[in-house]
Amino acid sequence: MRKPAIERKSLFQDFRRLVISFGWFFIAEVVILTMLALATPRVSFTPLSPGLIVRGLGAAFVIAAANFAILPVLLWLRAPLIVFTVGATTLVVNALLLALAADLLLNASIDLAPMEIFPSALFLSLANAVANGLIALDDDYTYLRFVIQAVRGTDAHLDRPKDPDRRGMVLLEIDGLSYERMQAAVEHGLMPAVRDLLKAGHCLMQFDCGLPSQTSSSQAGIMYGNNEDIPAFRWYDKRLRRMLVSNNPDDAHFINVRHSNGRGLLRQGASINNLINGDAARSLLTLSTLPRNSKLQTERALDTLASFWFNPYTFGRTLALCVVDLCIEVYQALRQRVRDVRPRLDHRFPSPYAGLRVITNVLLRDLAVYAAMQEIIRGAPVIYMSFVGYDEVAHHAGPDSPDALNTLKGFDRHIRHVQQTIRYFAPFDYDLVILSDHGQSAGATFRQRYGRTLRKLIDDLTRADVRVGEEQATEAGHSFVQALVAELNAASQHLKSQEGRRIRRAMMRATARTLEGVEKRRQRPGIQGGDDIIVCASGNLAHIYFNSVGEHRVSLQAIEAEHPGLVDALIRHEGIGFVVVANDEGHVLVLGRRGARDLSIGAVTGEDPLAPFADGDSHRRAEQLLRLAQFESSGDLILNSALYPDGSVAAFEELIGSHGGLGGQQTHAFILHPCIEQDDSNPISNSVDVYVLLEAWKSRGDSD
Repeated sequence: MRKPAIERKSLFQDFRRLVISFGWFFIAEVVILTMLALATPRVSFTPLSPGLIVRGLGAAFVIAAANFAILPVLLWLRAPLIVFTVGATTLVVNALLLALAADLLLNASIDLAPMEIFPSALFLSLANAVANGLIALDDDYTYLRFVIQAVRGTDAHLDRPKDPDRRGMVLLEIDGLSYERMQAAVEHGLMPAVRDLLKAGHCLMQFDCGLPSQTSSSQAGIMYGNNEDIPAFRWYDKRLRRMLVSNNPDDAHFINVRHSNGRGLLRQGASINNLINGDAARSLLTLSTLPRNSKLQTERALDTLASFWFNPYTFGRTLALCVVDLCIEVYQALRQRVRDVRPRLDHRFPSPYAGLRVITNVLLRDLAVYAAMQEIIRGAPVIYMSFVGYDEVAHHAGPDSPDALNTLKGFDRHIRHVQQTIRYFAPFDYDLVILSDHGQSAGATFRQRYGRTLRKLIDDLTRADVRVGEEQATEAGHSFVQALVAELNAASQHLKSQEGRRIRRAMMRATARTLEGVEKRRQRPGIQGGDDIIVCASGNLAHIYFNSVGEHRVSLQAIEAEHPGLVDALIRHEGIGFVVVANDEGHVLVLGRRGARDLSIGAVTGEDPLAPFADGDSHRRAEQLLRLAQFESSGDLILNSALYPDGSVAAFEELIGSHGGLGGQQTHAFILHPCIEQDDSNPISNSVDVYVLLEAWKSRGDSD
């Protein structure tokens, strides 16, 4: 027999849980009403007395009890009209409660017209929603109960036995988290759900994601087994005379179409919050399959978006978490300044990043997990979902900072929610796999260390008539904000033709306009294409293109003829670890300050420039660099920053935590998986090998 949908608990445990939650809600109500009374000048009370205090506490109790009861009643009724108008319902209830409490319980004189009480009621409703969410942040039982209740009516198989003949796979990616930091997070108690998985029989393995160490290359490798000609996060294609940036939706679509072969890892499955979609049948918040790109045939998961946006519980909880995360960001940014933490980004706060962090680390995270839970209940054969918050925060605060590592606590709570959904609500068993696409390396930026950017350095080393351009970095989080805007607009259009959906549609459009307004206020990077030299930086890796020298790959001798001394000056620079370039004979060379390596024949002259970056395996690093240099879209010069004695690197972008090249933990990814037998004789040296591994695991339950 199948286990009951919600794990059975004793009546005493349920009662105690409710009493504790209501106690906190009552305290919050007292604070809210006190603030409201002090902020309302047209309200006068009788002189303060013990009796007035008792009546005030009674009013707080009544209002708290009413609001505490509204949400379960609405979800129990599951009446569409009530759910769609939950904001109006609670607003009316709070307006009536305020009038009743003031008139009967507090003996207060209110010189307000009936409609003038609604601003106070609106404040009370919003404050109660935040308080309710804050109280239930760590209450996994409540979260699961209300979220599943919201989707129960759409899936009739919830109470059926699991199908023993089918098996699926859920892959949760933690963007940018290295193997070593995953180990540390578990050891330090930041991820108790992951710790429990390890105790229950999961295994944690490290793999080398290869070059470039960044998301579009890694996800293409993991989902398609092919990441050819993706030389960096951003690069210039001389053949197309076009700049490509992985988190630009149009460019992500271009990458996806070029690598898709119909045998992607996610075929018949779901892609959520990714760059690449892996041939998924359903996609949500996936940059390569946004509505503007109609060529890719994939079903939009708009029903999930609408369900999340108007679930009263998820709204209050996510709103509360957004407020908390914003306060945390302000505190952490100010703490860095007061303590003069170095390295740091001086523009962290106030800046648009604060809002970007809240959206990526809370809103998108909660929405993505909600969508993954629905796909599990629906029975998608394979689901791939990304947590992007750690990578975003680590870029600004550093990958080892408490600011970044504490984001893992929220991920861990949701990992447990996914586990519970698989255990109690999935139509068949799923293998839960947690992985990363790459790691991150820390360090002060190239500009912070040497007083000028790489573009300015090259500009200073070339003639005055040479134009040196640079594709300015755009934070990946901004693209996911754009994705959310696009999905909201698509969902509002989807609801346009359906009766009784006007409130949903209006609220979605209002949210989309707000996010669009935030995006318009940030400075848009100018993409260059007509400069003599173009610098494309991706973390501590940079591709340099010499357009004025030739339309195809330019050799070392041709660069030297046009720009004498440039390559030698770059090699000698303290902040550059090595330079990769091809000579006239077609040999790919790695040039360092004290030696060189010919990647084509394996010969080393002097000190091997790859030795500091080898992680004990210079041969593997040489193969990875040779493969990267042979991509048609790779730069005429490929630069990697120095690796300093403390293990740090120097990003050519303004990022404290970076990835893209070699050095530190940026290539150290991980897979946490059920301990399935595998051949360890060939260690993974590129994310394309992960595709082969996952396909073998998935075939245990793959029906196609």
